[in-house]
Amino acid sequence: MSQVNSFKLGLLLPLSGVASIYGQEILRAVSLAVAQVNAAGGVAGRSLELLAQDDGSQPATAVAAALTLIDVQGCRALIGPLLSNARHAVVGEVMAMRGLPMLNFSCQEGSIREHGFFSFAALPNQQIEPLMRVLVQRFGPKVFFAGSNYEWPRGSIDAARRALALHGGESVGEQYLPLGLTARELPALMEALRYSGADVFVPFFAGRDQIQVLQAFAHAGLKARMALVSCQFDEVMASQLKPEEREGVYSCNTYFMSLSNPENQDMLAQLRQWTGVSGLWPQGDGLISNFGAGAYLCVMALAQAAAACQSWETTSLIAALKQVDLLAPQGRVRMDPASQHVSVDIYLSCCGAQGDFRIIDHFPAQAPNAPARYTLPPPPLAELQAPAPQWQAEPGASGLPMPEAPRPEAPKSAEHVERTERAELMAFADTPIVATDGQGWIRRANFSAAELFGYSVEEMHSLSVHSLLPPHLRERHVMLFQRFLDGDEQLRRMSGRGDIVGYRKDGSFFPLEASIAKFRQDDGWSLVVTLRDISERKQAEAQLLWRATHDDLTRLPNRALFTERLQNALERSRRLDLSVAVLFIDLDGFKLINDSHGHEAGDLLLQEVARRLGSCVRPGDTVARLAGDEFVVLCEQLQQPESISILAERINVALRQPVHLDGITVRVSASIGVAVGHGMTHAAQEILQGADMAMYAAKERGRDGWRFFNEGLQAQARDRMCISQGLPLALARHEMKVVFQPIVDAMQGQVIGSELLLRWHPPAGPVPPDRFIPLAEASGAIVPIGLWVFRQACLAEQRWRGRWGQGAPHVSVNVSARQLDAPGFVSQLQAELAQTGAEPGRMILELTESALMSDMDEIVEKLRALAALGLRIAVDDFGTGYSCLSRLTRLPVSILKIDRSFIANVPDKAEDMAVARAVVGLGKSLGLTLVAEGVETDIQAEEMRKLGCHMLQGYLCGKPVDEADFMRRVDEDARAERPKRLAKAERTGAEQALEAAICSLCLKPVEA
Repeated sequence: MSQVNSFKLGLLLPLSGVASIYGQEILRAVSLAVAQVNAAGGVAGRSLELLAQDDGSQPATAVAAALTLIDVQGCRALIGPLLSNARHAVVGEVMAMRGLPMLNFSCQEGSIREHGFFSFAALPNQQIEPLMRVLVQRFGPKVFFAGSNYEWPRGSIDAARRALALHGGESVGEQYLPLGLTARELPALMEALRYSGADVFVPFFAGRDQIQVLQAFAHAGLKARMALVSCQFDEVMASQLKPEEREGVYSCNTYFMSLSNPENQDMLAQLRQWTGVSGLWPQGDGLISNFGAGAYLCVMALAQAAAACQSWETTSLIAALKQVDLLAPQGRVRMDPASQHVSVDIYLSCCGAQGDFRIIDHFPAQAPNAPARYTLPPPPLAELQAPAPQWQAEPGASGLPMPEAPRPEAPKSAEHVERTERAELMAFADTPIVATDGQGWIRRANFSAAELFGYSVEEMHSLSVHSLLPPHLRERHVMLFQRFLDGDEQLRRMSGRGDIVGYRKDGSFFPLEASIAKFRQDDGWSLVVTLRDISERKQAEAQLLWRATHDDLTRLPNRALFTERLQNALERSRRLDLSVAVLFIDLDGFKLINDSHGHEAGDLLLQEVARRLGSCVRPGDTVARLAGDEFVVLCEQLQQPESISILAERINVALRQPVHLDGITVRVSASIGVAVGHGMTHAAQEILQGADMAMYAAKERGRDGWRFFNEGLQAQARDRMCISQGLPLALARHEMKVVFQPIVDAMQGQVIGSELLLRWHPPAGPVPPDRFIPLAEASGAIVPIGLWVFRQACLAEQRWRGRWGQGAPHVSVNVSARQLDAPGFVSQLQAELAQTGAEPGRMILELTESALMSDMDEIVEKLRALAALGLRIAVDDFGTGYSCLSRLTRLPVSILKIDRSFIANVPDKAEDMAVARAVVGLGKSLGLTLVAEGVETDIQAEEMRKLGCHMLQGYLCGKPVDEADFMRRVDEDARAERPKRLAKAERTGAEQALEAAICSLCLKPVEA
């Protein structure tokens, strides 16, 4: 029953949903505070009456609960620990519309600025930024972030990454998972953590999700590999975990029960006397977390504000809340009037096995400062929600009634019937469509659009289109929306806009493409937005990126990612004046096991080696697989480099233990080379090469051991030097020759092109390309050699066209990044074309993805200049580099060569098939000719045909041969009534169409 002459205070608390573990604890803490205020005679002549509703940990349920508290039960202020997605909804849809105060005490990323919104939680600059500094100093510079897919985790991680970079740290991983975790999401996260080489894991999950992550982390054995530091771990969570799961977990927050200040001791004394409490945690069940203490603080702050202004009237109360300054269980808490966020002390603690928190560091209170993510102030949330009908204050209640909605009525004209028909067609379209007026209010949205954003169609009609984007992007979207309205452009297609981020009703993020069109109606501008969810495409891109940086068999980082990590480590070693070590590990006897027991046994052995290496290394060390049976370990922050010998010996002992593989037992050992370097004196490649040399020295000394790099190992370096010195003379000595590998029509198997490959035959004997080409690129010798190769390609094209006319095979030639960067490269190729009389339209330049990763504007300019000469551009080994798929749309590329690594396991491996299918789909969508490399079996050829590849290349189609043999092959194909090598029985109509497409695509000019 309502109390007479009381102030009704509404409490939103999570009694259900992901944060429900805090519900009862918050209710008890608020009840403590209300009882304390009322025991002192109330404030400003009124007692506090507490009314509570379950927020459900979701936006929709939180809004319903808030409306009940305000409109039904008559509360004049709310407090609550809402998740950020629910917090935005409640403030925007309820509190801002009514002008009532909302006191927040949950984690705050800084995205809300409303007249009546007050935050009693720490902002990132107060909590996360000092934490990143301490993490780097205490645990190491490499941090892995993960969180739920909504604004608080994303905003917090964004701030953490910025702060980490300022202190010389490195983000080595970042993942976002759905709110409300299930068991299937956690194994992939734990695997990514295991192989990340992180020093610290920082999770941003709420409630039960955080508990699941902490349990999985402990059960995966990762506590021995890295520190776990959370901004969301407290006594309540600790009480839900086993001792071995919670012990050693670090937490950074504004409150812990172990704080010794008098205000905290007074609150705990009240808690100890509370009905039903058996004693204080961890000996009893009486506990208060950061959330409970925050709720207690909000009640005391509200009481102080009312006492200061001697009024409970809303306007006076809000003004007084801006001046709050009190001693609380957290320490001294002061409200900043400008931002309406408090200054509060932050503490770093470590949880013990019993669930107690030992304070190990203290960050003094700082003035609140909104993160860079929200530097542009977003428009008030009230402007992003269609205004509700005018709210009438109940008799005797104070408040600010809202004006009538300014939104225009639905347009009516002579075209009403036609528009109705169009609206019906739109409503049933599969494509999500939203129509707005010139202010961005949604006039119509079809079912597909409503379903995409998680609303009903009716709910969509009460929204601004800007509210369909995350809070930190809304201000920018308002500006872009208005710029489009004011500009001459009538239509902007999806291909002309970058990807955007959608914001669902539940607060989750997802990637979108959108096109927008505008047209005039009687009552002003109307806009139609067509949307496409590109989540699947982004997942495919992420999978391609992962495969470009990781070894698919062992899940370890590959050479590219390891080299990047090594370079970053050397940069840090310069700043910290600490050494870096690389251990190069090569398995002894692996080839014999692989040959004797088969590749499957070999693969299982490599996976077991990866696991054992992971269990041997120190926290923060990176384990990677370079190739075959070669592994490397990166060790940072070495104060005594000699200690690495202990690690090397531990690895030797672990790897020589027998391995049981599907009924057989095998043994291997390892030869380990160790190189120690410093960022002031060494480059990444030097250290890696030194470790490689030391590894070979360990093999020569009998294997199953380790050896440090020293000057005596320079003999191998001298061999490489001989190669480097011989390369510039190779052309003059006529030691270089070219061979040709056939490229065939995917449907007929007829030779329609060739890739020109380089071979070197010095007097001492042939040197394999994988030995001399990297050295040629490193030394710069590849520039003149590459120009000579291009001239041979031109001469071949001219000869072949003279023999076979327009039916002659095309010629492909590789171009390295070093060549592309060389001054005058385009003009040199132009001169060769002119001198040889080669037809540029029949010549293809193949560039690897890595060659396209330098300055993008410069690359685009050079490739367009090459395309203007008539040359066609191919991306070679596609999928193995770092390139973003969207870059392809800027490049004048006409051919995509699918890397052999995606084809090697087709069709046996579903993941490889999926990636190959994604690459083919991308190529088709961009209108590119598709070439499958490394085709070695009939099954692979058939699968590539089914996917829609136009051409095939590999040993099945033909090995590299000299020009005479290649020309004989072409003649044989021309004489044959039907090529037999790859042809199938009878071609279907679709196959004939594909063949015709191949002919047109192969000779299609590319616009510069």
